[in-house]
This record gives sequence, structure tokens and C-alpha cells, in this order.
Amino acid sequence: MDRMKLFLSLYRLIPAYLLIITSNAKHAILEDAEFWNKINNKTKYSQFVQLGLLLYEYKEFRNLVSNRFHKEKHKNLLRGCIFKLLYPHMDTLYINTRNIGRRLFIQHGFSTVIAAKSIGDECWINQQVTIGYEKDKNPVIGNHVRICAGAIIIGDVTIGDNSIIAAGAVVTNDVPSGEVWGGVPARFIKKVE
Repeated sequence: MDRMKLFLSLYRLIPAYLLIITSNAKHAILEDAEFWNKINNKTKYSQFVQLGLLLYEYKEFRNLVSNRFHKEKHKNLLRGCIFKLLYPHMDTLYINTRNIGRRLFIQHGFSTVIAAKSIGDECWINQQVTIGYEKDKNPVIGNHVRICAGAIIIGDVTIGDNSIIAAGAVVTNDVPSGEVWGGVPARFIKKVE
């Protein structure tokens, strides 16, 4: 079944693959793809096949790839526009963060806004999350952070490494590393195990 999806998508996958491997964002995109495929148990395929299946099945991944292209500003603007024509975005996922670390995973990007100052490596963001600014101050998300469904992180706050923001939490204060925070307003629940 996976190979059939890939075959049906070849007419747009080949040009998209060429756009990716000739860009400055190539390493970041391929690393993202490897991470996503590991999470989705699709690591048995070649890099080309893995990338094709991700682009076919996950619009969230398409948004992330486009964001990686636009990170290069004018150089990859045309590349990003062509990619967007080949693989349309998820309209309900809005990413406005230029400094995104390696291996960001967005699960169910429905109704999600990501407008952080920066996001660290290996972060996981669920659906209906809002990471937004207040008075032109954006949050900083550390490495290995998991932000669960419906969480809101707003303003000039820092989320420490290896932290978990629980579902529905509203974070308006800094979260230290290695802690689980939840509630409205968010507060310490326990240390990450």
C-alpha cells in the first residue's frame, strides 16, 4: 500500500525531492524526515521513499519543510513557492518561527499556531497548541520539550529542556528544565521521570 501511494505521488515527489536536496535546508529537512519516520515506524524504506510517504500523508510535515525553505529568506523563497504548489499546506497549522532546531515533530497540526522566538531540538507539539507573542515578546522553547494538546504558551517565557506542558495548560511564567506543568494558570505538577 505504501508503495502505491508513492507511485501515485511520483509526478510531484521527484521535483520536490530535487528542491530539497539542492537547498541549504537539505540536512535539516532530511533529519526531520528521519525523525518523523522513526516515530511512525516507517524506517524500513530508503530516504527517497520515506520522504515521499511523509509528503504524501502528513500535511504537517509539508508546513515544516516550507518553513525550513523560508528560513533561508530570499534565496529559497522561489523554492518554497514551488514546493507549496507541489504539496499544499495544512491551512490550520501556522508556523512563524525562524529558529527551529533539529527534528521537530508536529502531531495533528489542526488549529495550531507556532510563533516562538526559538524552538530547540527534538520537540513534540500536539494539536490546538498556541505558542504566541504578547507585546512583541515570544516564548523560547528548549530542547526535548513536549507540548500536549490545547496548551497555550504566551509571552516572554522560557520552557526549559526536557519539560512537558500538559494538555490545556496556560503557561505565562518560565518553566524550569525537567518539569511537568499543567493547569490554568500553569503550575508545577511533578518532575519528569
